[in-house]
Amino acid sequence: MLMKMPAIGARRPRFLLAASGIVVCLFASGCGHPATEAECQIIVERIVELELKAQHVTDPEEVAKRRGESLGISSDGGKPEFLEGCVGKHITERALACVRRAETASEITDRCLQ
Repeated sequence: MLMKMPAIGARRPRFLLAASGIVVCLFASGCGHPATEAECQIIVERIVELELKAQHVTDPEEVAKRRGESLGISSDGGKPEFLEGCVGKHITERALACVRRAETASEITDRCLQ
């Protein structure tokens, strides 16, 4: 029996929990600097990208739709709340490099940002 994977939008509470965990994890890092909005965007977008890849979502229109839903991108250009909670928190170059190399979303939250 095949099980249908829930859409990333349906998993939004889990995703937002992971994004909130990013903020907490950034405090636990060693040397580094305050995270910029661009760095926070990289982290969150990478998590979304890897979750979509794990769900085998490859259609560009569907990827764009789900990415927008998951990131909370609004038509009025407002900044998503989890970005506001991330910007200025402590981050290291090593953590960012790990985010870029990560192969799963859980690797980012469980290893890169610890």
